[in-house]
Parts: sequence; structure tokens; C-alpha cells
Amino acid sequence: MVSLLELSNVTEEGVHFQSPYNASPMLLSPEASISIQNIIGGDIIMQLDDVVHSLTVGERVEKAMKRSCRWLDRCEKAHSSETRQSLFGIVQGGLDPHLRKESIKVWSLE
Repeated sequence: MVSLLELSNVTEEGVHFQSPYNASPMLLSPEASISIQNIIGGDIIMQLDDVVHSLTVGERVEKAMKRSCRWLDRCEKAHSSETRQSLFGIVQGGLDPHLRKESIKVWSLE
């Protein structure tokens, strides 16, 4: 979603953006992301995460990392246990080693 950062608004609810087809407002929530990936049927599916540019530093990176951790919980709850798809968490924290370790700690306990 990095390429769409200027066209989107990230909230706790999910990622809000305009449809590229008819400009109607859309929301991609962690639950909707998992549902779509369950339907597609890939062997590996990824959590929805709050993406920041790789060189971003400071409070925004920490906020994105913590939100991504909360979204991982929502993704896990939404993931169908009837599928054989593996749900992968995404390490966040930008280039900050402390935040990246905190992110790993959270999703490795899941």
C-alpha cells in the first residue's frame, strides 16, 4: 500500500481510499483483507498492516507498528480455520531496531 499512501487514509478501522473504478469511498479492514485472501485461496496470506515509507522515523513509525500489531489480532480472528492457508505477520518498526524487536515479540507470541 506504500504506492497508495497519498490516496488513502489509515485509521484504526482500516485503510480508507477511493475506488479506482468509480471513485466511491472504500474501506479495507483487516477482516476484509483476510476474507478476500481466503476467497482467493493462496497458500500464504498476509495480515493487513499500517505501512509507512521505509525512511520514516519517530512517532509515526511507532504508531504504525502498534496499529499493525492490533490488526494482526483482528486478522487472526477473521482467518478461517477451515483453510490450509498460513497467515503471516509482518514485522514493522521501520529502520528502528527497538521497534522491530517489539513487533517481532508481539507477533511471535500469537
